[in-house]
Amino acid sequence: MGENTYVENHIRLFSVIAPFYNLAFRSQLRTYRRLLKDNLWRLPDGVETVLDIGCGTGAFAKALSECGMIVTAVDASMSMVKIARRNLKGRKVKVLKGDFFGSLPFEDGSFDLIVASYVVHGHRREGREKFYMETRRICKKALLLHEFFPNRSPVVSFVEFLERSDYRDFVSSALDELKEFYPVVKPVRLSKKTGWYICSCR
Repeated sequence: MGENTYVENHIRLFSVIAPFYNLAFRSQLRTYRRLLKDNLWRLPDGVETVLDIGCGTGAFAKALSECGMIVTAVDASMSMVKIARRNLKGRKVKVLKGDFFGSLPFEDGSFDLIVASYVVHGHRREGREKFYMETRRICKKALLLHEFFPNRSPVVSFVEFLERSDYRDFVSSALDELKEFYPVVKPVRLSKKTGWYICSCR
């Protein structure tokens, strides 16, 4: 299967599951609020502008905006974009359709911080490299990846298998892989299954 077909299928899958994914919006929002409250100090000083790549239904974008940040959110699925716009109504968050396989519609160094939650592991190494290069281009300070960390969860493994993600390959090599593209990478384990990779972009 070619990379373009793989990406198209990936977007199609998340367009189909968007309404079901939205059922978890409130619980996701609570989680992101708590994580930001406890860990905001780990981010670089002076973060004002943020881009949320693969924003899904908008939970992370909303939590970030509540911290006083100017947030832009993008997702490759128009179904996700429409739901995110509804969930973010009343917040000053711009939500756009877009993906990192083509150049994102932003100039170099447009954002202080870029975040992506459970996005990178869903793509093959070739796709992840495009993500890394594009984030380095448009980021001033740091990339925050909220991702799976090495764990032994059969439930997570099964769900990721159904989603046809590259979960196993990414989780086993994430730290070394990220160090190939970012000058400093700090892993922060947040639970038995998840954590943050905070990557300096300059």
